[in-house]
Amino acid sequence: MASTPVARRHPAAPEPARAARWASGVGRRLGYEFCGFILAVVAFVLVIPFFFAGVGTSIVWIGLPILVLTTLFARSFAHLERTMLRGMLRIDAPTPQHKTPYPGAGWFSRMLTPLRDPQSWLNMAWVFVDFFLKLITFVISVVWFVGALATIAGPITEIVLRLVLPDDDYSGLGELLGFSGQAALVFDLVSEFLIGLVFLLTLSPVLRGLTGLHRVISHGMLCSRWDAQQELERTRASRSAGRTAESEGLRRLERDLHDGPQQRLIRSSMDLARAERMMGREPERAASLIAEIRGQTNATLAELRQLSRGIAPPLLVDRGLGAALAEIAGNSTIPTSVDCPPGRLPLHVETGIYYVASEALANANKHSRATSIAIRVTVDGHNAAVRISDNGIGGAQNLAGHGLQGLRERVASLEGSLSIGSPVGEGTSVEAVIPCAS
Repeated sequence: MASTPVARRHPAAPEPARAARWASGVGRRLGYEFCGFILAVVAFVLVIPFFFAGVGTSIVWIGLPILVLTTLFARSFAHLERTMLRGMLRIDAPTPQHKTPYPGAGWFSRMLTPLRDPQSWLNMAWVFVDFFLKLITFVISVVWFVGALATIAGPITEIVLRLVLPDDDYSGLGELLGFSGQAALVFDLVSEFLIGLVFLLTLSPVLRGLTGLHRVISHGMLCSRWDAQQELERTRASRSAGRTAESEGLRRLERDLHDGPQQRLIRSSMDLARAERMMGREPERAASLIAEIRGQTNATLAELRQLSRGIAPPLLVDRGLGAALAEIAGNSTIPTSVDCPPGRLPLHVETGIYYVASEALANANKHSRATSIAIRVTVDGHNAAVRISDNGIGGAQNLAGHGLQGLRERVASLEGSLSIGSPVGEGTSVEAVIPCAS
């Protein structure tokens, strides 16, 4: 029985896709240079004269509205530039937040708000710088593009000119170098093709370099304040999370002290008073009551030690993170392994890791129904990470007021991040990453 030959499928050649990407990149960058040059000319013509007119008349009231109008012009052109950076150059160009009027400000103060915005002055400075930069890069782009067209247009133009013009009225490079007849024609055609080929092969890297220069200048002047604003927002969020976590921790500690040790101490005080009254007439019952009080006192001390685990214990300060984690792992009702590298970290990092491990371990002991727990600490030089995983029932929820939410706020106060994975039936994994820089 003859077997049917199986047709082999050959992968498509990558040249068409590569050529399409090359053409797309060149087209986008040429479009950016062309549109950017027009935008730069219009912006320069509108913004710069208005700016100097506003500065020159600022000693009278009319100068300030002119300057405000100038900042609004510059803001609009800056917005168009960011749009072109995103659409044509495919780069991230976020828009910084502009200053808003003060609450309750009057109309005059509201009108002058753009003049108090640092980004407004950066926009106007960008208009001035960008005009001269785009003037230079536009000329270079046009020269390179026209030179690249010479690979096809050059030889065709050479042939047409030789056919149209008389021999005495036209002389090419070949004639100037001493060639004649067909040899001069061939030399001119080949030389023009090779020159155009050089421009064509270097067109993409040249355009990439020119647009890269615009990307650095425009992004630095029009988008850099966005990064600073985001960093400020992260710092504010971190501080807010720290205050929230601290307040929540204090409230929980106060509640636990009130419901636990405080009630035990009140009962012990009352029992001691009873023992004092019974000491003379019933010494045996008094001794038994004192023994019971001693047991209550020991239980109270154990509960106080349990409550203090969220606070940096002396063992953490004296012997380091590994010893402190080993201690809480030893007190766990579920077998717990600890993997912690030697060496010390900044105290706030060790305290944060200790708190995360202690809280996650307490949650696992209460809710996970696991048979094993693993605590693993890793350090990469810039960040320290702790991962607490168990093989329990999973399904942990990150709700407000829940222990895991408190962990997230505590880690956020250290400018770190917390991730929780708890699929139902597959255990729970809590991982915190905290920057090591103090």
